[in-house]
Amino acid sequence: MRRQILKHGTAHADGNQVLILGQPWDYPRLLAEPPDRFHNAYRIGLWVWELDQFPGDWKFALDIVHEIWTPSSFSANALRRGTDLPIRVVPHAVVCPEVSPLSRAEFGVREDQFLGLAIMDLAACPDRKNPLAHVRAWTLAFGGDTSCHLLMKVRFKKNTTFARRELLREIGKAKNITLVEQVFSDRDMTAFQRMADVYLSLHRAEGYGLNIHEMLELGVPTLATAWSGNMDYMECYPHSVPVPYRLVPYKDRTFAYQGTNLSWAEPDIEFSASALREVRTRWQEKRAGAMASRYPIDLPRNFMSAIGANSATSRNVDQGLPA
Repeated sequence: MRRQILKHGTAHADGNQVLILGQPWDYPRLLAEPPDRFHNAYRIGLWVWELDQFPGDWKFALDIVHEIWTPSSFSANALRRGTDLPIRVVPHAVVCPEVSPLSRAEFGVREDQFLGLAIMDLAACPDRKNPLAHVRAWTLAFGGDTSCHLLMKVRFKKNTTFARRELLREIGKAKNITLVEQVFSDRDMTAFQRMADVYLSLHRAEGYGLNIHEMLELGVPTLATAWSGNMDYMECYPHSVPVPYRLVPYKDRTFAYQGTNLSWAEPDIEFSASALREVRTRWQEKRAGAMASRYPIDLPRNFMSAIGANSATSRNVDQGLPA
């Protein structure tokens, strides 16, 4: 069976299956003038959703596609709440090219510093990525200790410049946190990722969490909120640290999601700070060893329990995904 792909800005379908690479909000533009064969093709939509309820403003697209592919079971469960169409979980392919890390000196970081990374796109719904939590967790963990440094690789757009001002205000005069805004090629992004000693994603919701998966695949100890799409794969990596959370009502300044009784996760900052300190301790021990190698840092299976013993929200990390 032949399959054709319908991408942004194209309408080319000469097979009997069409895979539409675009969220439903792209459909009015993408499908404005579809070819004749598109109408008779078996149409598959590749969708990803970050909250646990079906997006009501996507209902129109259910009359366009015959089947839905989505990268995580979390996203699939949310979409199943609004349709009986076949839904298949098709995880993103994670490919990590063999490249050398970028020079730390380019970002003002020394080789002997414990380096954390956080990577996020704040072009839409900055509150979902929760940038301020990353600053607060790092500051709570290390204060002004300049033997540790956090690089926050962040992308903004004109309509989210308020988030940039807010983030810079939160960073303040900290000498161990730097905002990075330069644009990388895919290869340079991997080289940037390879610099890290620890990765943070204290998000409120993820449809999949591609950066999280890439960092885990690279062997980097990774702290990530234990809710939403990233929970499909985190347990496969011994150097992952799922961060406990509590569910809170959805609220963001850009009104990116529509619906009633929406919720998302609020990660435990105190737990995150404790985990960061523990990862740094193990990083220091590994560096001091005669056979020290950079990756991975082995984390014990009881790592979560040890850190979470004093965390009020640690119980939430074991809650299953919504049915």
